[in-house]
Amino acid sequence: MFGIILAIGYTALFIFLIRKIKFFQTEHISQNLISLVFILKIIAGTALWFVYTRHYSERLTADIFKYFDDGKVIYNALFSKPIDYFKMLFGIPDASLNHYYRDDMRHWSREFNQGMYNENRTLIRFNALIDVFSFGHYHVHTVFMCFLSTMGLMGIFKTFSSFLSGKTKELFVVTFLLPSVIFWSSGVLKEGLILFALGMCLYHYYKLLNEKIAIPRIAWLGMFLFLLSITKLYILLIILPVLTAHAWISKTNYSYPEIKYLAALAIYFSIGLLMPKYNFPFMLMEKQRQAVYMAQGGSYLANHDTKRFVYIDPKNEKRIIPIKGKPGFCKIVPGVPYVSWNMETFLDSAYIEHASDTNAYWIFYNQAAAGSNIKIPSLNGTFLSILKNTPVAFSNTFLRPYIFETKNPLMLLSAIENCLILVITFVCVLFCYKNVPNRHLVYFCLTTVILLFALIGLTTPVMGASVRYKIPVLPFLLIAFLLILDKEKLLKKFPFLKKIIA
Repeated sequence: MFGIILAIGYTALFIFLIRKIKFFQTEHISQNLISLVFILKIIAGTALWFVYTRHYSERLTADIFKYFDDGKVIYNALFSKPIDYFKMLFGIPDASLNHYYRDDMRHWSREFNQGMYNENRTLIRFNALIDVFSFGHYHVHTVFMCFLSTMGLMGIFKTFSSFLSGKTKELFVVTFLLPSVIFWSSGVLKEGLILFALGMCLYHYYKLLNEKIAIPRIAWLGMFLFLLSITKLYILLIILPVLTAHAWISKTNYSYPEIKYLAALAIYFSIGLLMPKYNFPFMLMEKQRQAVYMAQGGSYLANHDTKRFVYIDPKNEKRIIPIKGKPGFCKIVPGVPYVSWNMETFLDSAYIEHASDTNAYWIFYNQAAAGSNIKIPSLNGTFLSILKNTPVAFSNTFLRPYIFETKNPLMLLSAIENCLILVITFVCVLFCYKNVPNRHLVYFCLTTVILLFALIGLTTPVMGASVRYKIPVLPFLLIAFLLILDKEKLLKKFPFLKKIIA
């Protein structure tokens, strides 16, 4: 009950801030409407909590709880070892902390990161910080996340509103009211932080391009880019060449935007392929391989000493034995069949019919099969295979789930939303301008969407996860089509629509 009272109190505080902070003031929409959106998001975030509470029996694998619970471990250190709390919160290096708190935090440390930052820590730290205000009550975290994601959406709205002055109602709907965006950005998940960071990056980026350059503005942009990098690095890697190309276009009188976008992307990917430390096509293949096995369910294990990955089919219910005193590690049940391969090359695959291995393995994943598993195009570690499979990958992300393959109410709602997006897309293309104004912004939005949708389609074999991962750029997709829509032509053809969108 105390947690609910706290959540209501913070909701009232944030509504007050929405009404008072200048950032939320715009001539296009009222602050009352923004407050209603914020409340709607809190309702959606609470619904997400209900879904996870009722349908996920394993709390350790439920996304909205696993990082929240790890954050609470850090928060508890504030009272017993406050220095440890601030070291972990601000990322001050101390190897002893990883060992000391590893037994209690399942997602703080990962033995295999492909040399990349463990992005789980950002959400864990977020929860550890909010715990100071929530005293460990979950629903307060939902309220904070809803406020931040609303700020991010506001940043997107304010950035494009000046280019869509006659279509602000439509812009408001596609920015704030897309069902999947409302639902998935309102829970205690990375998507809320991604939207916050991405929207604020975009807002400050356009301010820097169109107003006098100021040090505080540069600092804000740098801070949100950094937040994006530690929350979901691949979003930053996608948005950087798009921002660079757009800056180039804006400083050269907006001429030849198509050529400049293609040139910027070609240079960017060429640099990536030539980097000696990272083999991005191989890393993408490895990411895909891991995701496919996780979606199939079962146990996905790793041993750094032997350089081996092991996969055990979920049909074998008794397949691993947890090692006492060593959380996160296990041994394989004798006699269980498994597949093994080299972790560095993904070659040297072997099928073992009867396990006799006594090595200790780190548990990368151990779960049941995903309910919305789909087949995705296989990569072979080359850039050519990425290009070859991108069209199918993009299509999977853009169009699925189809109506006929839905298995639960959430998938059905996603399928219906996809149908509505297709209808909007068709209408905007059918009634588009002959000479599209601000077409550089159309390329900005579509390039961002295509890159992210393709990446998701190449590495995500679970439709439920795909729906969630694409929501940070879903508003950009519909904004692109609003930019090409000739509204007068549409209303001339269908006058009855004037009552709705005029």
